[in-house]
Amino acid sequence: MSVISRRTLLGAGAAALHATAQDAVRLGIIGLGLRSRAHLAALKKLPGGKLVALSDLDGQRMAAVNQGLAGSAAAYTDWRELVRDRNVQAVVIVAPNYLHHEMAIAALEAGKDVLLEKPIAISWEHARQVEKAARAGGRILAIGMQRHFGKPEAEARALVESGALGKVQLITTADLRGDWNPASWQFTDPRGKKTNWRYLRRTAGSSELEMSIHTLGFLQSIVNSPMARVSATGGTVHFSGRETRDLSSAIVDFANGARLSYSLCLFARGAGGDLTMVGDKASLRRSRGELQFLVDGKPQPAPAPANLPAGDAEVLMYTDFFDSVRRRRPPSLSLDVALEASKLAYAIDLSIGQGRIVTAADFA
Repeated sequence: MSVISRRTLLGAGAAALHATAQDAVRLGIIGLGLRSRAHLAALKKLPGGKLVALSDLDGQRMAAVNQGLAGSAAAYTDWRELVRDRNVQAVVIVAPNYLHHEMAIAALEAGKDVLLEKPIAISWEHARQVEKAARAGGRILAIGMQRHFGKPEAEARALVESGALGKVQLITTADLRGDWNPASWQFTDPRGKKTNWRYLRRTAGSSELEMSIHTLGFLQSIVNSPMARVSATGGTVHFSGRETRDLSSAIVDFANGARLSYSLCLFARGAGGDLTMVGDKASLRRSRGELQFLVDGKPQPAPAPANLPAGDAEVLMYTDFFDSVRRRRPPSLSLDVALEASKLAYAIDLSIGQGRIVTAADFA
């Protein structure tokens, strides 16, 4: 399992600066809701991609996006038509979670490279099917977890990779945040009732799969080892009328002996969430983005990470994706790491749902 390579990202950044309109990756985007705004903003900053096709059920959204493009992109209300478009080289999927599996496999089997918003799918079985389609066709499959490329995560990862902490033995962290955006798209059930799609298991999977996956992906790249066992608890304790949880906590044992204590809360707006990593040589603490390096419990100057890529995390994610497509190399956030992070989210959900310890054998 690989972790992010600073050298790879630096090389990708240099390549992007020299990209021309002729070698720009021809992109089609499926889904133009709120999340797509960050994707579109990043693409405007990069010469490495050209938006040639759009798909959304709302024609007005597509028209509005087209007005901001240098050249008009094809517009499809049926995403399958975008996948069949021979001018589309790579597909970006920015749809609700329950659609990821079908859309990703269709695009991969059509010979397209794919940037798929997290999570890979809402079930482990479907995630493995997406993985199989990517590997069978030799396609690039990047998972859209932009925080993996963020400065705080990159600094912490570089410090761990340098060996300054020694072997990481314990990690404690929490995602303490507010509730989901109320303006999110609403799913209409057979009774005609509309509900924020993140509140439903059938459309979101779980809160851990929708929200915690960012942190779990970062931690997976740090630990670099598969989970061995997970014990979790949680439920909907503050907000009513939804299926997905607003609170959960998990203890994870990894195969290499590392331990993780993780909590998620969706009714703690502004509380943040500190991170502590304890190694056999030193410890690392991060609070509101600031890193503190401790040796024998005493703060010390942290070794300065060299050559960290600078810039917006979303832009760095796309820069890496374009470089992967051109050079036919795996993304810096490897599919193995993304799958293991997803497995952690599935394991937390399974442990809470069945009231038991979940082990690696559950995913054999």
